[in-house]
Amino acid sequence: MNKPFALTADVGTSSLKAVLYDVAGKIIATVTSRYEYHSPQPDWAEANPEDWWNALVDAIRQLQAKHIDLGEIQALALTGQMHTAVLLDERLVPLAPTILWLDRRAARETAELQQSLHMPSYQLNSTYTLPKLLWLVRNKPEVISRARWLLWPKDYLRFRLTGRILTDITEAGGAALLDWETLTWAEERLSRIGISPSILPPLCRPEDDAGSLLPEVADALGLSSGVKVIVGAGDVLALISSAPPFPGRVTCCLGSSSMVYYPLAEDQDVSDPLGRLYVYPLLPYRLLGGVSSTTGASLQWAWRTLFPPDMSFEHAVKTALQSPPGAHKLIFLPFLSGERSPYWSDDLRGAFYGLNLSHTIYDMLRSVMEGVAFSLRYLLTIYDELGIKVDEIALAGGGVNTPGWSQIIADVCHLPVSVFCGGDTVTRALYAYICQALDSTPDAFKPALLRTFGSANMVLPQLGVEKVYDLLFERYRRLADFLHQHFSEG
Repeated sequence: MNKPFALTADVGTSSLKAVLYDVAGKIIATVTSRYEYHSPQPDWAEANPEDWWNALVDAIRQLQAKHIDLGEIQALALTGQMHTAVLLDERLVPLAPTILWLDRRAARETAELQQSLHMPSYQLNSTYTLPKLLWLVRNKPEVISRARWLLWPKDYLRFRLTGRILTDITEAGGAALLDWETLTWAEERLSRIGISPSILPPLCRPEDDAGSLLPEVADALGLSSGVKVIVGAGDVLALISSAPPFPGRVTCCLGSSSMVYYPLAEDQDVSDPLGRLYVYPLLPYRLLGGVSSTTGASLQWAWRTLFPPDMSFEHAVKTALQSPPGAHKLIFLPFLSGERSPYWSDDLRGAFYGLNLSHTIYDMLRSVMEGVAFSLRYLLTIYDELGIKVDEIALAGGGVNTPGWSQIIADVCHLPVSVFCGGDTVTRALYAYICQALDSTPDAFKPALLRTFGSANMVLPQLGVEKVYDLLFERYRRLADFLHQHFSEG
Protein backbone atom coordinates (compact mmCIF):
# COMPACT_ATOMS: atom_id res chain seq x y z
CA MET A 1 0.00 0.00 0.00
CA ASN A 2 1.27 3.47 -0.89
CA LYS A 3 1.87 5.92 1.92
CA PRO A 4 -0.99 8.25 2.84
CA PHE A 5 -0.30 11.79 1.66
CA ALA A 6 -3.49 13.86 1.68
CA LEU A 7 -6.71 13.49 3.66
CA THR A 8 -9.74 15.16 2.08
CA ALA A 9 -13.32 15.32 3.31
CA ASP A 10 -16.59 16.47 1.75
CA VAL A 11 -19.41 17.38 4.15
CA GLY A 12 -22.56 16.87 2.10
CA THR A 13 -26.25 17.29 2.80
CA SER A 14 -26.76 13.78 4.15
CA SER A 15 -23.29 12.27 4.49
CA LEU A 16 -19.61 13.05 4.91
CA LYS A 17 -17.10 11.34 2.65
CA ALA A 18 -13.41 11.13 3.50
CA VAL A 19 -10.92 10.19 0.79
CA LEU A 20 -7.26 9.40 1.36
CA TYR A 21 -4.78 10.00 -1.47
CA ASP A 22 -1.17 9.01 -1.99
CA VAL A 23 1.36 11.47 -3.38
CA ALA A 24 0.70 10.33 -6.97
CA GLY A 25 -3.01 11.20 -6.72
CA LYS A 26 -4.25 7.63 -6.38
CA ILE A 27 -7.02 6.89 -3.92
CA ILE A 28 -5.92 4.70 -1.03
CA ALA A 29 -9.24 4.52 0.79
CA THR A 30 -12.72 6.06 0.81
CA VAL A 31 -15.15 5.99 3.72
CA THR A 32 -18.59 7.51 4.32
CA SER A 33 -20.44 8.50 7.45
CA ARG A 34 -24.15 9.34 7.19
CA TYR A 35 -26.45 11.66 9.11
CA GLU A 36 -29.93 13.11 8.77
CA TYR A 37 -31.33 16.57 8.32
CA HIS A 38 -34.69 17.66 9.70
CA SER A 39 -37.78 19.22 8.10
CA PRO A 40 -39.82 20.65 10.99
CA GLN A 41 -42.21 22.34 8.56
CA PRO A 42 -42.96 22.07 4.82
CA ASP A 43 -40.17 23.66 2.73
CA TRP A 44 -37.88 23.80 5.78
CA ALA A 45 -34.61 21.89 6.17
CA GLU A 46 -32.29 22.19 9.18
CA ALA A 47 -29.11 20.50 10.34
CA ASN A 48 -27.08 20.06 13.51
CA PRO A 49 -23.40 20.97 12.89
CA GLU A 50 -22.39 18.58 15.65
CA ASP A 51 -23.57 15.75 13.40
CA TRP A 52 -21.01 16.83 10.79
CA TRP A 53 -18.22 16.84 13.34
CA ASN A 54 -19.21 13.41 14.65
CA ALA A 55 -19.27 12.16 11.06
CA LEU A 56 -15.74 13.46 10.44
CA VAL A 57 -14.48 11.74 13.58
CA ASP A 58 -16.28 8.54 12.59
CA ALA A 59 -14.79 8.67 9.08
CA ILE A 60 -11.27 9.00 10.50
CA ARG A 61 -11.96 6.08 12.85
CA GLN A 62 -13.07 4.02 9.84
CA LEU A 63 -9.78 4.78 8.10
CA GLN A 64 -7.86 3.74 11.19
CA ALA A 65 -9.81 0.49 11.26
CA LYS A 66 -8.35 -0.26 7.82
CA HIS A 67 -4.91 -0.31 9.51
CA ILE A 68 -3.77 2.80 7.69
CA ASP A 69 -1.10 4.85 9.42
CA LEU A 70 -2.74 8.26 9.47
CA GLY A 71 0.36 9.68 11.11
CA GLU A 72 1.91 9.71 7.61
CA ILE A 73 -0.60 12.26 6.31
CA GLN A 74 1.06 15.54 5.31
CA ALA A 75 -1.95 17.73 4.55
CA LEU A 76 -5.70 17.95 5.00
CA ALA A 77 -8.42 19.92 3.18
CA LEU A 78 -12.20 20.16 3.35
CA THR A 79 -15.07 20.94 1.03
CA GLY A 80 -18.81 20.75 1.43
CA GLN A 81 -22.35 21.88 0.77
CA MET A 82 -22.59 25.59 0.08
CA HIS A 83 -25.08 28.30 1.12
CA THR A 84 -25.76 26.68 4.54
CA ALA A 85 -24.94 29.32 7.18
CA VAL A 86 -23.37 28.27 10.47
CA LEU A 87 -23.67 31.09 13.00
CA LEU A 88 -21.41 30.98 16.05
CA ASP A 89 -21.97 32.84 19.30
CA GLU A 90 -19.34 34.49 21.51
CA ARG A 91 -18.41 31.09 22.93
CA LEU A 92 -17.94 29.83 19.35
CA VAL A 93 -20.90 27.47 19.71
CA PRO A 94 -23.32 27.06 16.76
CA LEU A 95 -26.64 28.86 17.08
CA ALA A 96 -29.81 27.04 16.07
CA PRO A 97 -31.34 26.86 13.59
CA THR A 98 -28.70 25.93 11.01
CA ILE A 99 -30.76 26.39 7.85
CA LEU A 100 -29.71 24.15 4.96
CA TRP A 101 -29.26 25.30 1.38
CA LEU A 102 -32.35 23.40 0.19
CA ASP A 103 -34.62 25.18 2.69
CA ARG A 104 -37.12 27.46 0.89
CA ARG A 105 -38.61 29.44 3.77
CA ALA A 106 -36.96 32.67 2.58
CA ALA A 107 -38.76 32.93 -0.77
CA ARG A 108 -40.34 36.29 0.11
CA GLU A 109 -37.04 37.68 1.37
CA THR A 110 -35.35 36.49 -1.83
CA ALA A 111 -37.83 38.36 -4.02
CA GLU A 112 -37.36 41.54 -2.00
CA LEU A 113 -33.56 41.34 -2.16
CA GLN A 114 -33.55 40.61 -5.88
CA GLN A 115 -35.64 43.72 -6.43
CA SER A 116 -33.55 45.98 -4.20
CA LEU A 117 -30.09 44.65 -5.10
CA HIS A 118 -30.80 44.08 -8.83
CA MET A 119 -28.87 40.80 -8.82
CA PRO A 120 -29.55 37.99 -11.32
CA SER A 121 -31.17 34.81 -10.03
CA TYR A 122 -28.00 32.78 -10.38
CA GLN A 123 -26.20 35.14 -7.98
CA LEU A 124 -29.11 35.46 -5.55
CA ASN A 125 -31.88 32.92 -5.01
CA SER A 126 -33.54 31.33 -2.01
CA THR A 127 -30.92 28.59 -1.71
CA TYR A 128 -28.30 31.27 -1.00
CA THR A 129 -27.29 32.47 2.46
CA LEU A 130 -28.27 36.15 2.35
CA PRO A 131 -32.07 35.67 2.11
CA LYS A 132 -31.96 33.13 4.95
CA LEU A 133 -30.12 35.65 7.12
CA LEU A 134 -32.82 38.21 6.39
CA TRP A 135 -35.44 35.64 7.40
CA LEU A 136 -33.60 35.17 10.70
CA VAL A 137 -33.49 38.92 11.24
CA ARG A 138 -37.26 39.06 10.89
CA ASN A 139 -38.25 35.83 12.60
CA LYS A 140 -35.40 34.93 14.97
CA PRO A 141 -33.85 38.27 16.00
CA GLU A 142 -32.62 36.68 19.22
CA VAL A 143 -30.41 34.38 17.13
CA ILE A 144 -28.93 37.19 15.02
CA SER A 145 -28.31 39.33 18.12
CA ARG A 146 -26.10 36.56 19.52
CA ALA A 147 -24.20 35.82 16.29
CA ARG A 148 -20.49 36.61 16.41
CA TRP A 149 -19.24 34.73 13.32
CA LEU A 150 -20.69 33.48 10.05
CA LEU A 151 -19.22 30.28 8.62
CA TRP A 152 -20.23 27.49 6.24
CA PRO A 153 -20.15 23.72 6.88
CA LYS A 154 -16.60 22.94 5.78
CA ASP A 155 -15.37 26.09 7.55
CA TYR A 156 -17.00 24.95 10.78
CA LEU A 157 -15.25 21.58 10.63
CA ARG A 158 -11.94 23.27 9.85
CA PHE A 159 -12.50 25.57 12.83
CA ARG A 160 -13.02 22.51 15.03
CA LEU A 161 -9.73 21.12 13.73
CA THR A 162 -7.58 24.26 13.94
CA GLY A 163 -9.42 26.80 16.08
CA ARG A 164 -9.16 29.35 13.25
CA ILE A 165 -12.10 31.27 11.73
CA LEU A 166 -11.73 31.42 7.90
CA THR A 167 -13.63 30.96 4.67
CA ASP A 168 -12.91 31.18 0.93
CA ILE A 169 -14.23 33.09 -2.06
CA THR A 170 -16.44 30.26 -3.33
CA GLU A 171 -18.48 30.37 -0.11
CA ALA A 172 -18.77 34.15 -0.34
CA GLY A 173 -20.09 33.83 -3.89
CA GLY A 174 -22.55 31.13 -2.86
CA ALA A 175 -23.78 33.33 -0.04
CA ALA A 176 -24.60 36.29 -2.34
CA LEU A 177 -22.02 38.22 -0.31
CA LEU A 178 -19.16 38.45 -2.81
CA ASP A 179 -18.26 41.50 -4.87
CA TRP A 180 -17.43 39.69 -8.10
CA GLU A 181 -15.43 42.64 -9.45
CA THR A 182 -13.02 42.91 -6.51
CA LEU A 183 -13.41 39.40 -5.05
CA THR A 184 -13.96 40.94 -1.62
CA TRP A 185 -16.90 40.92 0.79
CA ALA A 186 -19.94 42.93 -0.30
CA GLU A 187 -20.35 44.18 3.26
CA GLU A 188 -23.09 46.67 2.44
CA ARG A 189 -25.50 43.82 1.69
CA LEU A 190 -25.29 42.61 5.29
CA SER A 191 -25.64 46.16 6.59
CA ARG A 192 -28.73 46.61 4.42
CA ILE A 193 -30.52 43.76 6.23
CA GLY A 194 -29.48 44.91 9.67
CA ILE A 195 -26.53 42.61 10.37
CA SER A 196 -23.07 43.87 11.28
CA PRO A 197 -20.41 42.92 8.69
CA SER A 198 -18.14 42.17 11.66
CA ILE A 199 -19.51 38.60 11.60
CA LEU A 200 -17.76 37.99 8.26
CA PRO A 201 -14.59 35.87 8.56
CA PRO A 202 -11.29 36.53 6.76
CA LEU A 203 -11.60 35.70 3.06
CA CYS A 204 -8.97 33.34 1.63
CA ARG A 205 -8.09 31.45 -1.52
CA PRO A 206 -8.73 27.67 -1.56
CA GLU A 207 -5.01 26.86 -1.55
CA ASP A 208 -4.12 29.13 1.38
CA ASP A 209 -2.63 27.82 4.61
CA ALA A 210 -5.33 27.46 7.28
CA GLY A 211 -3.00 26.73 10.17
CA SER A 212 -2.11 23.63 12.15
CA LEU A 213 -4.24 21.08 13.91
CA LEU A 214 -4.95 21.81 17.55
CA PRO A 215 -2.62 19.52 19.57
CA GLU A 216 -5.50 17.93 21.46
CA VAL A 217 -7.38 17.28 18.21
CA ALA A 218 -4.32 15.76 16.53
CA ASP A 219 -3.82 13.42 19.49
CA ALA A 220 -7.48 12.41 19.63
CA LEU A 221 -7.65 11.67 15.90
CA GLY A 222 -4.29 9.96 15.57
CA LEU A 223 -2.90 12.59 13.19
CA SER A 224 0.48 14.26 13.23
CA SER A 225 0.54 17.73 14.76
CA GLY A 226 2.56 18.75 11.71
CA VAL A 227 -0.30 18.16 9.27
CA LYS A 228 -0.80 21.22 7.07
CA VAL A 229 -4.45 22.26 6.83
CA ILE A 230 -5.53 23.93 3.56
CA VAL A 231 -8.47 26.36 3.41
CA GLY A 232 -10.39 24.38 0.77
CA ALA A 233 -13.52 25.49 -1.07
CA GLY A 234 -17.22 24.80 -1.53
CA ASP A 235 -18.44 21.76 -3.42
CA VAL A 236 -18.65 23.83 -6.60
CA LEU A 237 -15.16 22.38 -7.10
CA ALA A 238 -16.93 19.32 -8.49
CA LEU A 239 -17.41 21.28 -11.71
CA ILE A 240 -13.73 20.96 -12.53
CA SER A 241 -12.85 17.72 -10.77
CA SER A 242 -15.58 15.40 -12.06
CA ALA A 243 -13.99 14.94 -15.48
CA PRO A 244 -11.19 16.55 -17.50
CA PRO A 245 -12.71 19.73 -19.05
CA PHE A 246 -13.03 19.06 -22.77
CA PRO A 247 -14.91 20.65 -25.71
CA GLY A 248 -18.16 18.84 -26.40
CA ARG A 249 -18.36 17.38 -22.89
CA VAL A 250 -20.99 18.51 -20.41
CA THR A 251 -20.33 17.56 -16.80
CA CYS A 252 -23.25 16.65 -14.55
CA CYS A 253 -22.44 16.30 -10.85
CA LEU A 254 -25.40 14.24 -9.66
CA GLY A 255 -25.80 14.59 -5.91
CA SER A 256 -28.68 15.76 -3.74
CA SER A 257 -28.81 18.55 -6.29
CA SER A 258 -27.10 18.55 -9.69
CA MET A 259 -24.59 20.96 -11.17
CA VAL A 260 -24.45 20.90 -14.99
CA TYR A 261 -21.67 22.85 -16.73
CA TYR A 262 -19.82 23.15 -20.02
CA PRO A 263 -16.22 24.49 -20.23
CA LEU A 264 -16.04 27.49 -22.55
CA ALA A 265 -12.93 28.23 -24.58
CA GLU A 266 -11.09 31.47 -23.76
CA ASP A 267 -12.38 33.13 -26.93
CA GLN A 268 -15.89 31.62 -26.72
CA ASP A 269 -18.43 34.36 -26.03
CA VAL A 270 -21.72 32.65 -25.19
CA SER A 271 -24.54 33.76 -22.94
CA ASP A 272 -28.17 32.83 -22.45
CA PRO A 273 -30.31 35.95 -23.01
CA LEU A 274 -33.16 34.33 -21.05
CA GLY A 275 -30.98 33.69 -17.99
CA ARG A 276 -31.74 29.98 -17.83
CA LEU A 277 -28.03 29.14 -17.89
CA TYR A 278 -25.20 31.42 -16.81
CA VAL A 279 -21.44 31.78 -17.07
CA TYR A 280 -19.63 30.91 -13.84
CA PRO A 281 -15.97 31.96 -13.52
CA LEU A 282 -14.27 29.26 -11.46
CA LEU A 283 -10.56 29.91 -11.02
CA PRO A 284 -8.90 29.43 -14.46
CA TYR A 285 -12.13 28.24 -16.10
CA ARG A 286 -15.27 29.83 -17.55
CA LEU A 287 -18.19 27.45 -17.23
CA LEU A 288 -21.65 27.73 -18.77
CA GLY A 289 -24.40 25.89 -16.96
CA GLY A 290 -26.84 25.76 -14.11
CA VAL A 291 -28.11 23.82 -11.12
CA SER A 292 -31.11 21.52 -10.63
CA SER A 293 -32.29 21.73 -7.03
CA THR A 294 -33.58 18.30 -6.01
CA THR A 295 -32.31 15.44 -8.15
CA GLY A 296 -30.69 12.86 -5.88
CA ALA A 297 -32.81 14.31 -3.09
CA SER A 298 -35.92 13.38 -5.09
CA LEU A 299 -34.78 9.78 -5.41
CA GLN A 300 -34.01 9.55 -1.69
CA TRP A 301 -37.41 11.07 -0.91
CA ALA A 302 -39.20 8.55 -3.14
CA TRP A 303 -37.39 5.60 -1.56
CA ARG A 304 -38.07 6.74 2.00
CA THR A 305 -41.68 7.70 1.29
CA LEU A 306 -42.88 4.87 -0.92
CA PHE A 307 -41.06 1.82 0.39
CA PRO A 308 -41.14 -0.07 3.69
CA PRO A 309 -38.38 0.81 6.16
CA ASP A 310 -36.77 -2.62 5.91
CA MET A 311 -36.20 -2.40 2.13
CA SER A 312 -32.75 -1.19 1.20
CA PHE A 313 -32.28 1.62 -1.29
CA GLU A 314 -30.28 -0.62 -3.64
CA HIS A 315 -32.94 -3.35 -3.64
CA ALA A 316 -35.73 -0.84 -4.28
CA VAL A 317 -33.84 0.68 -7.22
CA LYS A 318 -32.86 -2.65 -8.75
CA THR A 319 -36.47 -3.81 -8.61
CA ALA A 320 -37.66 -0.50 -10.08
CA LEU A 321 -35.34 -1.05 -13.04
CA GLN A 322 -37.53 -4.02 -14.00
CA SER A 323 -40.24 -1.50 -14.87
CA PRO A 324 -39.99 -0.82 -18.63
CA PRO A 325 -38.45 2.35 -20.06
CA GLY A 326 -40.99 5.11 -19.62
CA ALA A 327 -42.43 3.47 -16.47
CA HIS A 328 -45.71 2.80 -18.30
CA LYS A 329 -45.97 6.46 -19.41
CA LEU A 330 -45.54 7.87 -15.91
CA ILE A 331 -43.76 11.23 -15.63
CA PHE A 332 -42.17 12.76 -12.54
CA LEU A 333 -41.31 16.45 -12.18
CA PRO A 334 -38.35 16.74 -9.74
CA PHE A 335 -39.25 20.11 -8.22
CA LEU A 336 -39.60 19.09 -4.58
CA SER A 337 -37.98 22.30 -3.38
CA GLY A 338 -38.65 24.68 -6.26
CA GLU A 339 -36.24 24.72 -9.16
CA ARG A 340 -33.22 26.71 -10.20
CA SER A 341 -32.16 26.10 -13.82
CA PRO A 342 -33.95 26.68 -16.11
CA TYR A 343 -36.91 28.22 -14.20
CA TRP A 344 -35.43 29.98 -11.14
CA SER A 345 -38.70 29.53 -9.27
CA ASP A 346 -39.33 28.95 -5.56
CA ASP A 347 -42.98 28.18 -6.30
CA LEU A 348 -42.62 25.14 -8.55
CA ARG A 349 -43.44 21.82 -6.89
CA GLY A 350 -42.90 18.21 -7.82
CA ALA A 351 -45.58 15.96 -9.26
CA PHE A 352 -46.33 12.60 -10.79
CA TYR A 353 -48.34 12.83 -14.00
CA GLY A 354 -50.06 9.91 -15.70
CA LEU A 355 -50.75 7.75 -12.63
CA ASN A 356 -53.33 5.03 -13.13
CA LEU A 357 -54.55 2.01 -11.19
CA SER A 358 -51.95 -0.29 -12.73
CA HIS A 359 -48.91 1.69 -11.61
CA THR A 360 -46.76 0.30 -8.80
CA ILE A 361 -44.31 1.93 -6.43
CA TYR A 362 -41.56 0.49 -8.62
CA ASP A 363 -42.93 2.34 -11.65
CA MET A 364 -42.98 5.49 -9.52
CA LEU A 365 -39.37 5.06 -8.42
CA ARG A 366 -38.21 4.49 -11.99
CA SER A 367 -40.14 7.57 -13.13
CA VAL A 368 -38.25 9.63 -10.54
CA MET A 369 -34.95 8.49 -12.03
CA GLU A 370 -36.24 9.28 -15.52
CA GLY A 371 -37.64 12.65 -14.41
CA VAL A 372 -34.19 13.71 -13.25
CA ALA A 373 -32.81 12.60 -16.63
CA PHE A 374 -35.51 14.65 -18.39
CA SER A 375 -34.48 17.71 -16.38
CA LEU A 376 -30.90 17.22 -17.61
CA ARG A 377 -32.08 16.76 -21.20
CA TYR A 378 -34.00 20.03 -20.93
CA LEU A 379 -30.76 21.85 -20.10
CA LEU A 380 -29.07 20.13 -23.05
CA THR A 381 -31.72 21.56 -25.38
CA ILE A 382 -30.75 25.04 -24.15
CA TYR A 383 -27.09 24.38 -24.96
CA ASP A 384 -28.23 23.41 -28.46
CA GLU A 385 -30.24 26.66 -28.77
CA LEU A 386 -27.09 28.60 -27.85
CA GLY A 387 -25.06 26.88 -30.57
CA ILE A 388 -23.08 24.57 -28.27
CA LYS A 389 -22.75 21.03 -29.57
CA VAL A 390 -22.72 18.43 -26.79
CA ASP A 391 -21.30 15.03 -27.71
CA GLU A 392 -20.93 13.44 -24.29
CA ILE A 393 -22.14 13.68 -20.70
CA ALA A 394 -19.55 13.19 -17.97
CA LEU A 395 -21.50 11.97 -14.95
CA ALA A 396 -20.13 12.20 -11.44
CA GLY A 397 -21.24 12.50 -7.83
CA GLY A 398 -23.04 10.02 -5.63
CA GLY A 399 -25.70 9.41 -8.28
CA VAL A 400 -23.30 7.37 -10.43
CA ASN A 401 -23.35 4.69 -7.73
CA THR A 402 -27.12 4.26 -8.10
CA PRO A 403 -27.73 1.12 -10.16
CA GLY A 404 -28.99 1.81 -13.66
CA TRP A 405 -29.14 5.61 -13.40
CA SER A 406 -26.22 6.22 -15.77
CA GLN A 407 -27.93 4.01 -18.37
CA ILE A 408 -31.25 5.83 -17.97
CA ILE A 409 -29.50 9.19 -18.47
CA ALA A 410 -27.72 7.89 -21.59
CA ASP A 411 -30.99 6.56 -22.98
CA VAL A 412 -33.07 9.66 -22.20
CA CYS A 413 -30.47 12.10 -23.54
CA HIS A 414 -29.38 9.91 -26.52
CA LEU A 415 -25.74 10.55 -25.60
CA PRO A 416 -22.87 8.44 -24.30
CA VAL A 417 -22.23 8.87 -20.58
CA SER A 418 -18.68 8.74 -19.25
CA VAL A 419 -17.83 8.12 -15.61
CA PHE A 420 -14.28 9.12 -14.68
CA CYS A 421 -14.35 9.06 -10.91
CA GLY A 422 -17.56 7.66 -9.53
CA GLY A 423 -18.67 9.36 -6.34
CA ASP A 424 -15.14 10.57 -5.46
CA THR A 425 -15.55 13.87 -7.25
CA VAL A 426 -14.90 17.10 -5.45
CA THR A 427 -12.07 15.75 -3.30
CA ARG A 428 -9.85 15.49 -6.38
CA ALA A 429 -9.67 19.26 -6.58
CA LEU A 430 -8.76 19.35 -2.88
CA TYR A 431 -5.88 16.99 -3.58
CA ALA A 432 -4.72 19.31 -6.38
CA TYR A 433 -4.93 22.33 -4.07
CA ILE A 434 -2.88 20.49 -1.48
CA CYS A 435 -0.21 19.75 -4.10
CA GLN A 436 -0.20 23.41 -5.12
CA ALA A 437 0.09 24.56 -1.51
CA LEU A 438 2.91 22.17 -0.62
CA ASP A 439 4.72 22.82 -3.89
CA SER A 440 4.17 26.60 -3.67
CA THR A 441 3.79 26.67 -7.46
CA PRO A 442 0.63 28.33 -8.84
CA ASP A 443 0.78 26.18 -11.99
CA ALA A 444 0.86 22.93 -9.98
CA PHE A 445 -2.94 22.71 -9.72
CA LYS A 446 -3.85 21.61 -13.26
CA PRO A 447 -1.27 18.79 -13.66
CA ALA A 448 -2.02 17.56 -10.15
CA LEU A 449 -5.73 17.43 -10.93
CA LEU A 450 -5.27 15.72 -14.29
CA ARG A 451 -3.17 12.90 -12.87
CA THR A 452 -6.06 11.86 -10.61
CA PHE A 453 -8.11 10.83 -13.63
CA GLY A 454 -7.89 7.36 -15.12
CA SER A 455 -9.76 6.12 -18.15
CA ALA A 456 -13.51 6.56 -18.19
CA ASN A 457 -16.17 3.89 -18.01
CA MET A 458 -18.53 4.51 -20.91
CA VAL A 459 -22.27 3.85 -20.95
CA LEU A 460 -23.82 3.94 -24.42
CA PRO A 461 -27.48 4.64 -25.23
CA GLN A 462 -29.54 1.55 -25.86
CA LEU A 463 -31.27 1.11 -29.18
CA GLY A 464 -35.04 0.86 -29.34
CA VAL A 465 -35.99 3.26 -26.55
CA GLU A 466 -35.65 6.57 -28.42
CA LYS A 467 -39.31 6.94 -29.38
CA VAL A 468 -40.53 6.21 -25.84
CA TYR A 469 -38.26 8.78 -24.28
CA ASP A 470 -38.74 11.39 -27.00
CA LEU A 471 -42.50 11.28 -26.48
CA LEU A 472 -42.26 11.45 -22.68
CA PHE A 473 -39.66 14.22 -22.78
CA GLU A 474 -41.93 16.42 -24.88
CA ARG A 475 -44.71 15.82 -22.34
CA TYR A 476 -42.29 16.55 -19.51
CA ARG A 477 -41.22 19.83 -21.08
CA ARG A 478 -44.79 20.97 -21.75
CA LEU A 479 -45.88 20.06 -18.23
CA ALA A 480 -42.92 21.79 -16.60
CA ASP A 481 -43.30 24.93 -18.72
CA PHE A 482 -47.04 25.06 -18.03
CA LEU A 483 -46.58 24.72 -14.27
CA HIS A 484 -43.85 27.35 -14.27
CA GLN A 485 -46.07 29.78 -16.16
CA HIS A 486 -49.01 29.01 -13.88
CA PHE A 487 -47.09 29.58 -10.65
CA SER A 488 -45.34 32.64 -12.04
CA GLU A 489 -48.75 34.13 -12.66
CA GLY A 490 -49.70 33.36 -9.04
